[in-house]
Amino acid sequence: MLDDGPYAMIVRPNRPDHASGLNEQLVDDSERLEVSETAVRCGREAVFRVDRPACATLLWLPCLPLYTMTNDPGPNGPSSNTPHSVRSRHVPGSAAADRFEFDSNVEETDPHHHIAILYETPQQQFAAVVPYIRDGLERGDRCLYIYDDNDREAVEAAMREAGIDVDAAVASGDLSFHSKDDSFLQDGDFEPDDTIDFATETIREATEEDGYDAVRITGEMTFVLDGDHDVEQMIEYEHALNDVFGTRPVLGICQYNVTHFDPEILNQIIRAHPNLVYDGTVRRNFYYLPSEEITGGEHSPTDQSVQSLLDRVTAYEQLQRREQGLSALSDATQELMQLDAGNITGRIGDIVREVLDVTFASVWVYDETTGELELQSGSTRDYQTATTLADRYEERAWQAFVTGQTEVLDKLSPDISADPSQHQLQSGIVVPFGRHGVFCAGSIHPNVFDDPTVEMANTVGANIETALDRADRERTVEERNEKLERLNRINQVIREIGEALVEADTRDDIQEMVCERLAAADPYRFVWIGERDVETDTVTPRASAGGHDGYLDGVTITTDENGPTERGPISTALQTQTVQHVQDVLIDPAVKPWREATLAHGFRSCISVPLVYEQTSYGVLTLYSGEPNAIDEMERDVLAELGETIAHSIDAAETRETLQTDTVTELTLSVQELDDVLGCLAREVGCEIEFDGLVQSDGPVHHFFTTRDTDPDAVVASGSQIDGITDTELISRDETHCTFEATVTEPTLASRVVDQQAVLQSFTITDETSTLVVDLPPTTEVREFVEMVRSVYPGTDLVTRHTRNRSIASQQDLRDTLDDRLTDRQREILEMAYLSDFFESPRTRTGNELSTALDISQPTFAHHLREAQRKLCELVFENA
Repeated sequence: MLDDGPYAMIVRPNRPDHASGLNEQLVDDSERLEVSETAVRCGREAVFRVDRPACATLLWLPCLPLYTMTNDPGPNGPSSNTPHSVRSRHVPGSAAADRFEFDSNVEETDPHHHIAILYETPQQQFAAVVPYIRDGLERGDRCLYIYDDNDREAVEAAMREAGIDVDAAVASGDLSFHSKDDSFLQDGDFEPDDTIDFATETIREATEEDGYDAVRITGEMTFVLDGDHDVEQMIEYEHALNDVFGTRPVLGICQYNVTHFDPEILNQIIRAHPNLVYDGTVRRNFYYLPSEEITGGEHSPTDQSVQSLLDRVTAYEQLQRREQGLSALSDATQELMQLDAGNITGRIGDIVREVLDVTFASVWVYDETTGELELQSGSTRDYQTATTLADRYEERAWQAFVTGQTEVLDKLSPDISADPSQHQLQSGIVVPFGRHGVFCAGSIHPNVFDDPTVEMANTVGANIETALDRADRERTVEERNEKLERLNRINQVIREIGEALVEADTRDDIQEMVCERLAAADPYRFVWIGERDVETDTVTPRASAGGHDGYLDGVTITTDENGPTERGPISTALQTQTVQHVQDVLIDPAVKPWREATLAHGFRSCISVPLVYEQTSYGVLTLYSGEPNAIDEMERDVLAELGETIAHSIDAAETRETLQTDTVTELTLSVQELDDVLGCLAREVGCEIEFDGLVQSDGPVHHFFTTRDTDPDAVVASGSQIDGITDTELISRDETHCTFEATVTEPTLASRVVDQQAVLQSFTITDETSTLVVDLPPTTEVREFVEMVRSVYPGTDLVTRHTRNRSIASQQDLRDTLDDRLTDRQREILEMAYLSDFFESPRTRTGNELSTALDISQPTFAHHLREAQRKLCELVFENA
């Protein structure tokens, strides 16, 4: 069934890969067609009858209308006034739009165009030509307008109405106006050679002398009908312009008023122009005949016309095929944008086959895990036994993927291993779609993949890549949202734990609460906290939640590197104080000794978080999930921070408990050849050092110590030579004792003891043996403390251990102790100074005033006051 509209009918031989999508009818073998030398142009169709062999195909091809005479009234009035009027809807040159556009088959940026516009009214004329001039001026082209039908004032008025600054364009030389006498009729007659010389020289001057990149020329052609001008010369002139414009950067439009020209002349004009303005758009002219096809040769004009028409039908078939492919591509692209990645790869084969109209397509997808291209799917049509291109050319598929370059295979060699009855692929193409893979397409016909088809295939590949990238982004966003949702749940639990930690009074309360809250949150199924038992070298539970207590009864976790089992994630977290993460219990070798028991309870992944605060370990928190890979890096970081918070809370609870107790554990430790800066200093000077105390800060630690019967200069000089001491300063001295301050940049035995919340009662350092007396709070395990010291200083021995009451248990005890240490005069002077606001700034009363009030001298007042302050400081800091 033919669509409405004019058609050109041709007869051509059948061939196996004739273009699809055209209406076709087979001619019977016995039928012969007569030769008619001329084309019948009447009414709605043009018919060529061509002598061809039997079994040919009739192709009915929709095309642009040729011009015919009509008696219908046109826009300018009845036919009596316009004997050659043409219906507006049949006028390719009628400009319905106010824009100047190029059809997709005409390269807009190509300046080598010779165009014809056919119009009936000035409105139609200017609607196309004025945007053409405006576009040229905007691009910086040299523009010339040759007027004839209209006068210059009318042309300028139309340009100004369209927004063109005519005066500025003329003044700059970008725009010029010429009459027909200036260009076409220079000597009064139309001489094509002279006119072509005028155009050629104008183009040369503009591009070579004036620096323009391109030139735009348009002329009104009605002059040819004036006087005795030869219309045939004008047609030859139009053909000659094709050669001029084809080799120079010029874009030209010839304007023909169809109310003045005979339809047959219009048909010749159409055939002389490669492009036409049709419905406001520049389009390829289907009826264009190059001059060599008109001027003769070894073939007759009829044969030349038929061959030209056959060539154009072939081009039309390609165009139709491309349009069908683009339509299918548009539909496929919309579909791809709605699918996820898995469904996209499953549809690629069918989409490639449908869009490219090929016999076979296969899809190879890159597997990031294996690093290989894997055959995902294949699609065939009509030929179920076709040999797959991808199977035969797997290496080429890989090469295309690696290089990112499309490979066209014009002539495929037959597959000698295939069944002779199979349809062999004769041409193919391999197209990569980014980092995702490649698709392979094949046809049973040779040389199918011409440039337009390759371009279409690359477009398909680009669209597939875009769709897969989009699907990957959506999947990434979805996964990220899931992680954030789970992280929000964890953060909510952690906030609740943080609030509960503030109210917890003891370490046991903290540990039980943490386990219960975490075990109630997804994805955790079992949570427990364990600590190292230094006597058994194992990790023993302190708290647990989740209903899997039997699991802990069946496993033994050792901390001894030489024990019966290897160190697992829990022991490693304790030893290294770093988070240990097992993504899959089934395959991770770190949990091999406990794998069977762990899997029996349904645990597939776990994470062990050390509870450490200021280098003090309070055990390890371990969480189990029933799913592998259940804990990502972000959640791991959150749990690591939670571990620090729990450890800090435990430390605070134990500190509170220490402050509230009346007893301490006193240890006496002996260290052989102490290996820290104070031990080195004692050996270097050969003296005994009595440690007085230290002051910690964010930077170096200030150590205070006293020597006896020692040259202070030797101490200062030796201190400057020891790494880890940045400064040694003499603070005070008397006949036998010297007190020093050393600025230390590395840990010492004294600083490590203080960091453990222990109190140094005394610390004596010699060149061989150092002895320290330490008070431990009841909450500190003696064995754990000693092992900590021994791990850094191997020559450490526990000499004595006993429990005693704290020196000061209350404010009253402090007052009583102070009374015992101060003389009556010292207490009197200290109390007098305090009550007199002597310590305020500024002072209310001076030392002179107070000494006068007490009836003592100023030096005596100052001496007693300093002694009282010294004893008070000793009492405070010695019992800190």
